Formats: sequence, C-alpha cells, structure tokens
Amino acid sequence: MSQAGITLIIVGITCVLYVIEKLPVALVTVLGMLAMVFAGSVSFKDAFSNFGSTPAMLVFGMVIIIDAIIDSGVITEFENVLMKMTRHGEKTFLILILLSAGVISVFSNNTALVAMFMPFIASVAETTHGRIQKKHIYLPLAVGGLIGGTGSLAGSTAPLLASEVLKITGQKQFAFFTTAPVAMTILLVVALCYWLFLYDLQVKWFDFPETGNEKPERPPSTLEPMIDMDEDLAVIRALGDEQVIPVDRKHGTFAICVFLLCVVLFITRPFEWDLGLIAVSGAVLVILGGCVDPKTELRNMMWPAMITLGAALGIADGFVKSGAGDLVIGFLVNTFGPAMTDPKVMVALFLVSGWIISNFMSNGSLVSMLASVAVPMAIEYGINPEPVAIACCIGASMAFATPVATTTVTMVQIAGYRFKDYLRVGGLIGLIGVVAAWTVIVLMYGLY
Repeated sequence: MSQAGITLIIVGITCVLYVIEKLPVALVTVLGMLAMVFAGSVSFKDAFSNFGSTPAMLVFGMVIIIDAIIDSGVITEFENVLMKMTRHGEKTFLILILLSAGVISVFSNNTALVAMFMPFIASVAETTHGRIQKKHIYLPLAVGGLIGGTGSLAGSTAPLLASEVLKITGQKQFAFFTTAPVAMTILLVVALCYWLFLYDLQVKWFDFPETGNEKPERPPSTLEPMIDMDEDLAVIRALGDEQVIPVDRKHGTFAICVFLLCVVLFITRPFEWDLGLIAVSGAVLVILGGCVDPKTELRNMMWPAMITLGAALGIADGFVKSGAGDLVIGFLVNTFGPAMTDPKVMVALFLVSGWIISNFMSNGSLVSMLASVAVPMAIEYGINPEPVAIACCIGASMAFATPVATTTVTMVQIAGYRFKDYLRVGGLIGLIGVVAAWTVIVLMYGLY
C-alpha cells in the first residue's frame, strides 16, 4: 500500500476514535501522530517539533497573561457593569454576555473565558430570583466565546492550525487579525438574530426547569460529555456562591499593560519577531512582576489542549507530506468536477464540511485535516488559499449542534440542556454563522 493510503487509514481511525470518545481527545491525537511517525508519513523531528512551535508558545504565553489579569480581580469591575444591565431585562443581558464573550475571547482562550463567566451568571441568576435564568444565558455565552475565539491567532487553536498549514505548504501565514472581520460579522449577525427571534425560540424550546445548586440530569444522549461534570459543578458552586477575588489594582494594571503591549507587537511585528516569542516574553514579564505564581501556572496550565495542538500539527504535517492530501483532492475533483474551480464553491464546500463534521469530533484536529486538503487544492486551481483556509477554521468553529465537539459548548451542559436543545438552537446558530461567513469571505476577497 502507498504511503498516502496508509496515512488516510490512520486519519480515518483517528476520526473514529474522536467520535466514539472512548479515549481523551489529547491521547487520540497523540496516538494518531505517533502512528504517522511509525508509518513513515512524517519524521520524528518534524512531528515533535510542533510542540515547541509558534502556535504552542503563543497559547502558552497568552494563557499566563490572561490568568494574571483574572487573578488580579480587576475583571470584577467589568462584571459589576454587566450586573447593572440586568435591570434592562434578560434579552438585553443575554446579548451583552454574547457580545462581551465574543470580543474578550478574541484575545484570550475561549474555554477559560466561559469558565470565568459561568459563576458570574450563576450568581446573577440567584440574585435576580429567576428574572435572569442560566439556561437562557449559558449557551449564548459558549456561542460568543467560540465565535470570538476565531477572530485572532490568540483566541483559539483553529486559526493557528489553519495558519500553520499555510506555512507547511509554503504560503503566507495569517496576520494576527486576519480572521477578525469574519468572526466579528458572525458575532453581530448572531446577536441581531437573538434580538429578532432566537431569544423567543430559546424561551419556547428550553421548556425544562431551571437548575439550582443540585446537579442537573444528563441529557438523554449516548454522546457523553468530554469533561467531568461533577468537578465542574463543584467549581461553579464555589466561585458563584462563596469565592470573592480581592482586587489587586497594582498587579492588574501591570498585567493589562503587558497584555496591550503584546497585542500591539502582534499587530506591528517589529523586526519580524515571532508571535510565540512575543507571548512567552509577555508571560515572563507578568511572572517577574509578581502577578502570578509560576508553580501554580505550570500546575494549572491547560496541558491537554497544548498536547492536542502540537499533535494535531504533526498529523497535518504528515497528511500533507505523505501525499494523502493529494488523494483526497483527486477524489473531490472527480466528485465535484469543474465546480471546484469556482472559489465561491470551494469556500462553501469547506465551510459546510467543517460545520457538519465538527459537531462530532474535535474541531481543532478537524481544522488541521480540512486545511491540509483545502490549501493544496486551492493552490492547484490557482485560487488564493487564504480565504479557503479561513473557511476551514470558521466552519469547524460553528460546532454548536451537539455537546461533544468542543469543551466550550460541553461545559455549559450543566444548565440542563438536552441533546435536542443543542440540535435545534445550536444547529440554527451554526447555519446562520456559515451563511454569514460565506458572505463576508466572498465580499472581502472579491470572489463574486
């Protein structure tokens, strides 16, 4: 069997393991990468070098900087502003949470952001005595975080992975905010839809009782969540009911200044500094400034996400270099024929493919696989690969229709959401996002 054929078998088995969820996502991704190394699809050096790559160091550094801001307690003042907005009603509060989560997650990990906001929303629900309900706010929170996270290279792994595939294929990588216009347009469109009709649909469809401090029943689904619900519920109880983070303005101000400096350097790239270098340097500054404890940060670092990111890049590298991508491209060309020469069609194909498949497997790993096919295919047809790569990362980030694709969406399941709730509301939001993304990409890159 050819090297490309062996690689496709490995990728297929990896995808099946993602879907059946018998093993952790990080472990499955590492196993897939190791299988490619043993099969000769990618060298040991190339595969494992990705764990110290720019994307990995960018995530590592930004997590520490954002933790420094959160630990300082200055974020509490922002939450107080949101608390005052509850007087304007649940719909207004929902849209503010959606937009706030989307904007903040452009610069911070969306999983950490959702974990930070959930105790606050639980506290608001209790304070307002049911006028604000968690079941109506938690899902929009996850949606905002997931959409906003695709707006920069620091928000989520999806743009990072797509950008690295561009690099592997010899193309120009994403700038820090390349995906921001698409992500922010989707966020605004979804917010408008919530104002016009989505909120009313939620109120109608979420006909289950509001959960209190007791643990809600699991949704009647065979697809088990990817996190420990008991542990998550305990954390939310502790933070929402008892824990108050003291405000340390000195360290908070310093951490915010470091964060803003990093963002400026991300955009300007003086002396062509690497994004990972900038992020790690910023992390060192907040540690030296006493904003965070390095031992605590290393202990609490999101190592499963870091491992998944590095291993997924190794799989993407093997997918491209083994020729497996060429086989898939040939299949798509034979299936869709001349239509694939139209960039609008190609963008639509990978948007929709990413949206559908990402509801059943890890979206980060999916982005690397989709982009490994999409980018070489665009180059083969003489199409600008950048909008196609954007379509891959945006489509794979519209995974709201099931509770299993991303930790961000899985976490909010403690509100009591059933599988059909994700399917109806999340599926509709995903469809809206895909249509909005296709429209913006076509207009931005003049594909009409």
